[in-house]
Amino acid sequence: MTTAAELYALQETDLAIDGTVASLTDVEAQLGEIEELITARERVGPCREKVEQLRNSQKGLDWEAEEVRGKASDIEKRLYAGNVRNPKELEDLQADLTSLRAQLRKREDALLEVMLELDEAETALKDAEAALEEIEASWEASQASLRATQATLKEDIEALEAKRDGQVDGMDAAALSIYQALRERWQGPAVAIVERGLCRGCRITLPMSLLQKARSGLGLVRCVNCERILLVN
Repeated sequence: MTTAAELYALQETDLAIDGTVASLTDVEAQLGEIEELITARERVGPCREKVEQLRNSQKGLDWEAEEVRGKASDIEKRLYAGNVRNPKELEDLQADLTSLRAQLRKREDALLEVMLELDEAETALKDAEAALEEIEASWEASQASLRATQATLKEDIEALEAKRDGQVDGMDAAALSIYQALRERWQGPAVAIVERGLCRGCRITLPMSLLQKARSGLGLVRCVNCERILLVN
């Protein structure tokens, strides 16, 4: 015959399993990438793209400025070499030189703007990468701790389930059926302790005849109100 005390001990194990499973569910919900990490990673991408774009622009402007500078230098050499004596040709060369110098100033001004913008973009990228690195380090440490906790909780559940298997072995099937139905009905405790004549499950005063029957230990006695199995210490 299965006693109320045996079912109460089983209930303690079941409640421990329930609590540990809930903790495991909570831990597993925290595993994986967090929104803060995703946001930080997404912030780095555009910063890198902008830096790359500005570096390419800088290279292009450098090349263009160097090309114009080379052309101007060639014209200056011709002008100062004294080999060109035709006034019209000299006038055309001087006009070309003036135009090239204007183009060079324009490109150098554009290059300076790009270099300043690139400096700001590289600083922004550096800050974004540092923030990402810090968040990743914290997240990885947290994930490692969570995985360790997950492993421990799984071991605890296995141990509790093994303990439960040992407890139910040999128990009366009818008593277990009643116990399980009450657990599902009340979403937890199916066995209630009797304290000072009160059912701790629903807090009502129990009839004396019911208390005496529960104290006798002869069969399972249930509360007249909540129908939980009563255990008198």
